[in-house]
Amino acid sequence: MAGKYLSLSEYKRMLEEALNDFHKALTKRWMEDAVDAMIHLSPAVPCSTESWAWQWPPEAYGHLSGSEDFCGFLTWVEDGMNGSFREVHCDGHNPQTGNDIECHVERNLAQIERLAWNRRQEVAKFVPQLEGPDLAKLEAAHDTYLKVAGNLGFEDTERNVTSLLGQREVVENVQWLAGRTGEEQLWFTGWTGLAAATFKAGFFASVAPTLQNQSLVLASLATLYSTRATTIEATRRNIIRCISWATPKLDEKITVKTFDLGDKMDTLDRVRSTLGVVTSLSKELGKVMSPIGTALGLLGYLGGIAQEMTETRNAMSLQDILQGLDTSLHEQHVALDTLEEDFTADVTRLQRAIAEVHSFNLELYDLTANSATGRPEKRRFEVDLKFVMDIAKACFDAAESYSAQLRTLMAADAADRHLSGRDWATCTGDDTTLEIRDALEQFMRTACARFLLAGEQVMKAAEAYANTDAEKKAILQELLKDWKNEGIAKNRGRIDPNPETTEREDPGKEAEGTDRSGLEPRKPEEPNSLNPYEKDRKKDGEEYQIDG
Repeated sequence: MAGKYLSLSEYKRMLEEALNDFHKALTKRWMEDAVDAMIHLSPAVPCSTESWAWQWPPEAYGHLSGSEDFCGFLTWVEDGMNGSFREVHCDGHNPQTGNDIECHVERNLAQIERLAWNRRQEVAKFVPQLEGPDLAKLEAAHDTYLKVAGNLGFEDTERNVTSLLGQREVVENVQWLAGRTGEEQLWFTGWTGLAAATFKAGFFASVAPTLQNQSLVLASLATLYSTRATTIEATRRNIIRCISWATPKLDEKITVKTFDLGDKMDTLDRVRSTLGVVTSLSKELGKVMSPIGTALGLLGYLGGIAQEMTETRNAMSLQDILQGLDTSLHEQHVALDTLEEDFTADVTRLQRAIAEVHSFNLELYDLTANSATGRPEKRRFEVDLKFVMDIAKACFDAAESYSAQLRTLMAADAADRHLSGRDWATCTGDDTTLEIRDALEQFMRTACARFLLAGEQVMKAAEAYANTDAEKKAILQELLKDWKNEGIAKNRGRIDPNPETTEREDPGKEAEGTDRSGLEPRKPEEPNSLNPYEKDRKKDGEEYQIDG
């Protein structure tokens, strides 16, 4: 037993055993009702529109309904159905006439046996077909997203999933880049494309909100995967409950396997209480260590322990039991539809929140929009070359950390086909969740490439700056010697902004902004707008400036 949720193999086993127990009890009960019908010479097969396979002739009445020398087949049923009716012998004696008739009650029992098996198969086909999604794979993806979210700085204020969060690997490398102050800021404006005329409106101002927003989206994806798994888990448990309810009702004396999943059915409200994703992505400059974006209702991965046991219960009429089972299974289809609709609504909320954010706050400032060599008229400022090279190294370290996070995220791809429902079919929420995941990975690839390009720009600017003075040039040569000894110069050429591809991708190409046109949901308040989120994005990024 997995301990937290039913594994795929456990669910299949429990469903098969529940169906087999149901079939066993149904066959016994239907046989008993059939015997009662034949004793009373009823022309109708119980709970069926079929006619009896063997229509007994008038001379058989005494054989079926006599009080002594009873039909051997009917006696076999009343005595507990030990063995098979095919092994039973009946001499066909009619005590009322003293004559023997040709008894074919076994045909009617075979008919009931077939009807019971067919009903078992109908129930198996009617239950929501959820034998596909593997919740273990969804859990692994959920944990992967939280690990990377933690590495980007996400903190679980509710302490529900703290143990799953990464150890802030990316944040530790780049947190000091955000919101740098001092006179050296204007040096960057003159010598690189990292800053606009006002330093805070450029590249470094976008570091904190980018990490914060990416971490929030990752944490929201983890919540969505957990939520989707909950819709499957709740429905699976309810399916077992429905069948386990019907089985003992068929015969109060039969001993059956049940599973202690709790008496209360998982209702829509109960499952909905687990949902919670980002409704807005807000940035708080310099506070990536403790993001203030809308808190997520993050929960640990969902599930509970099911203990196998046996018990007996009272029975109802066969017709009422079968009707009740059909009704309860139909209700599970309706409930699953509702859960999927609510899941899709939550996905749309996250989709809309992303659409409202300026690209610079999702994938860093687009330094390619500025002149890579800065603005010469601003070059009158002095700067400490060691500080400049530390900036370059921090950018390379950040790019390397991002590349590592992207490699980690690749493991979550194994869960893609398991983000589905009945018969492996996906709902709109499933498809859109994967689209959001793909867009997030592109945001991260872009950020990786922009950190890499930023480091290269800073290095080239340092070289150009050092060439203006022999003393500065000597200082730079010493710094580069240290870089060579530490392997920094060699390693930076290996950083891949897209580790999913076989060949190393060109950072300049990956640094281009992500196309989000296919990810934007319809805006109800502006149904006819072709670009309904443009105003929101402009407001979100209004402090940024671009030179060039």
